[in-house]
Amino acid sequence: MEGTQGMTLFSVTKLDRSDSGFSLPVAMGMGLVILMIGALLIARSMQSQAIAIGRSRSSNSLAIAEGGIARTLAQLTKLDNTVLLARNYDPINPKTGKTYLGPDGILNNGDEESATVDEWTGYNPSGQPCFQQKGWGPPSVSLTGTIGTDGSYYTLRAYRYDRTQQLGILLVEGNDSSGSSGLILVTFPVNPVVDDFPGIILTDPANSAPTWKTGLLALRGRQILGSKGNVYFPPSSSPEPSLTGSSAPGDATRPSYLNAIFSSFTQDYGDDDDDDDDDDDDDASGDAVQGKIFACRLNPQIPLPVPTTNLGVITTSQKIEGLGGNVPTVYRIEEIHLADNDTLTVDTTNGPVYINLVPSVPVSGPGLPTITLRDTAKILNIRTDGQTPRVGDLRIMSESDPNNNQGNTRVILYDQTCIQNAFLWMYIDELRLLTSGPGCPSGKNTNFEGVVWVEAILSAKNAASNRDVNYLGGYSGNDYDTTITPGVTSGIAVPDDVTSLVDLLGYLDWPVRYKMGSIKNWQRLKL
Repeated sequence: MEGTQGMTLFSVTKLDRSDSGFSLPVAMGMGLVILMIGALLIARSMQSQAIAIGRSRSSNSLAIAEGGIARTLAQLTKLDNTVLLARNYDPINPKTGKTYLGPDGILNNGDEESATVDEWTGYNPSGQPCFQQKGWGPPSVSLTGTIGTDGSYYTLRAYRYDRTQQLGILLVEGNDSSGSSGLILVTFPVNPVVDDFPGIILTDPANSAPTWKTGLLALRGRQILGSKGNVYFPPSSSPEPSLTGSSAPGDATRPSYLNAIFSSFTQDYGDDDDDDDDDDDDDASGDAVQGKIFACRLNPQIPLPVPTTNLGVITTSQKIEGLGGNVPTVYRIEEIHLADNDTLTVDTTNGPVYINLVPSVPVSGPGLPTITLRDTAKILNIRTDGQTPRVGDLRIMSESDPNNNQGNTRVILYDQTCIQNAFLWMYIDELRLLTSGPGCPSGKNTNFEGVVWVEAILSAKNAASNRDVNYLGGYSGNDYDTTITPGVTSGIAVPDDVTSLVDLLGYLDWPVRYKMGSIKNWQRLKL
């Protein structure tokens, strides 16, 4: 029995040793699994923490960029800085070697330029006469700034102005203290304030000889109607060269400003011969300008579009039209000479029409006017959809400019003729009003309805005793100084709605105050 018990004990002992040899690897394997699970949990925890930190940093950098957006917009609302809203700032992105946004205002869209576009740095119009009148200083906008006290900062990367849609596009980058960055792009409306819009500009080309008296308005009692019928003239070419300000109807300074544009009652209107010695006629008709008169020189520099069709010389009634929606249809016309009841009808229902005037040589020879209208002839901007024609949809522009120095692009209106709903731009030469009465279908006392930016506007005298206009060095024999049409007051009406011309303000050294609307789009971006 004892042997049997010994064997039994031995057998049990062997079985325990066998189980022990199997359990150790299992225990070790389970331990490794547990370690792996722990490591995985730790890794996931660290990854989650890294993601959380990354998100936090990204959120911080975007918050910094938002702060930069707010600060930049606040700076651009300052009066001196609003002029920058219609200009572009788009430096080189070091990661791409090209500008950040390009003309379309979209990051990395393929139209970026390889050279910096910077119309902000160094731009200072405060010394120009019309800016001096307003008392505006030089624009100044900080391109970068700190946010908080931990070294976080923002940088204005780019700003683009879309003239067609009148949109401002602003790109700002924020960087937090850890080096994380975030980009935000915002778009917002940018609209000009046009209260003092230049309905009439008398240019004084820089390349004119000093003896030339350019930039003149010989109004001689002819009316300029409309709330936007503001006159801008260079005082140095006028009978009142010391003027430096502006004058509204009824101001004490008004007589001096009317004298400067050859609209003095005593020297340019003629006597009514009633000899009643009262001033009723003076008060009633001595000021024919409904807008303000500004004694400051403006110098438009308007690029001309390339014409698609050459119409040559027009001498009979004809109709032309816009074909391209909001894209202007550009015609090249050498001369327009209409008489009787002939009419050049310009239909802008389907889109704007631009006319580039190029004097024909030698068909009519140099020195002859490019446009003459006689009898009751007209140039009319019409629409057939019931909408009112817009002045900016018919643009009559001369290819005369400082580079090619072409002249002889005079527009002369005789009798009871009319140009209606048009913008007239001639860098050199003038509009002559030699009419005997109103001729526009509107029934207003006008021969031209629209906006006129030319070297001079000259009209016939009301009486032989009126002052002669010293124009082009006192050249004698001018038909506007020898033609006498007593009592004629028909002139120009400037429309109240000039929004179709605001795209031209970017080419004009006029102190435009731009205002921003509410943000239309907010977008997070990556470089």
